[in-house]
Amino acid sequence: MRLPISLFLAIKYLKPKRSMVSIVTVLTMLGIMLGVAVLIVVLSVMTGFDDVHKEHMIKLDSHIQISTRGQSAFIPDPVLEVLEEIPEIKAAAPAVEGFVMMTRYGQAITAVLRGIDPVLEKDISDIEAYLTEGELPLDDETVVVGSRLAMQLGTHVGDTLTVYSPQCFVSEDEIRLPAELTVSGIFSVDMYEVDSQFMISSLPTARDVFAVEQGVQTLRIITDDPYNVAATGALIRSKLDEASMEDRSLSWFRFLTIRSWIDIHQNMLSTLAVEKNMMFLLLCFISLVATFCVTINLITMGVQKTGEIGLLKALGFSSGKIVGIFLFLGIIQGAFGCVLGGFLGIWVSGNLDRILNFMRQFNPNLMAAEFYQFSQMPSRTTPEDVLSVCLIVLLFSVFAGVLPAFRAARMEPVDALRYE
Repeated sequence: MRLPISLFLAIKYLKPKRSMVSIVTVLTMLGIMLGVAVLIVVLSVMTGFDDVHKEHMIKLDSHIQISTRGQSAFIPDPVLEVLEEIPEIKAAAPAVEGFVMMTRYGQAITAVLRGIDPVLEKDISDIEAYLTEGELPLDDETVVVGSRLAMQLGTHVGDTLTVYSPQCFVSEDEIRLPAELTVSGIFSVDMYEVDSQFMISSLPTARDVFAVEQGVQTLRIITDDPYNVAATGALIRSKLDEASMEDRSLSWFRFLTIRSWIDIHQNMLSTLAVEKNMMFLLLCFISLVATFCVTINLITMGVQKTGEIGLLKALGFSSGKIVGIFLFLGIIQGAFGCVLGGFLGIWVSGNLDRILNFMRQFNPNLMAAEFYQFSQMPSRTTPEDVLSVCLIVLLFSVFAGVLPAFRAARMEPVDALRYE
């Protein structure tokens, strides 16, 4: 198979001839390779962090939550009967949740107290697996505290916390005393937002703290697909509306709100997405700088090959074929850089922990697990990320050859061969 003449000459010009142009070409490819590798590694790490955070959100919390406007209590049994008709729902558990204030050693710290049914909760979240101290079985007047919150309070298993609910301050009919809760365990899910704000107790304890006589404030639901919660939430909404229309006594269903884990953690998910996009945008400039080297290399090559270009044009080569030579030169350099950088980036992403362990021999505090809360560096390389990086770098490489290509195409044979 015969190659197009422009591609054939581009490959010929790239063959090493122990000239400065060949050295610059190799360095240019290495620069593109490093730019592509860095982009792939950073995107892999950011994707890994996204996966870890989403996994923790899903495991600790539910996929969908049903509550009333204003977090008032409701009887869960009629809602559970409706949910049993939806095959996408695997489990549901009630909860009473609200903000509380605690005092210990003169400190006042706010947190979220969630009351659960320990038996039903096992089908919703794996909180027992996150315990670092103590045990989960919750008795009355006991509570499990997040590790960061316990650190702020200076509390340990067996200590007693004085817990104030909003009802202690707004009740006009009677004086409500704060609850005295004993710490039965400490958990950690490696998420600062959860570990520093959440406490978990039994449903009777939470009802007593928040002065809820009966019912629950939230129904927490697990579905068969946590990433298809939008469709499942819409199905739940339609089933509740149908039930309320068939039975007037269930008209209060229209006051129920349905939120998915994506809605609940929208701020954090948006922050992670913005961080990943900004890192991608900023690191694209590394590859852009490398493609500037392609432009410089091709300009130098055009000056060196002035006589040959003039001869080609004198033999009848069109300006389009001359342009094609330089565009092919940019594409080839970019393609080699992308292939080498892709393999390097994928290898580094898959061996990040080994590389970090080696580098910690010189700097023990480098990416310390105690600070970043990850014993292993999360990383996941997706074909979409690799493909997008390579396409962008190839596009930069094509544009890098435009200026030298048009400069060479405008060259007149007489001027090019004047000094030959």
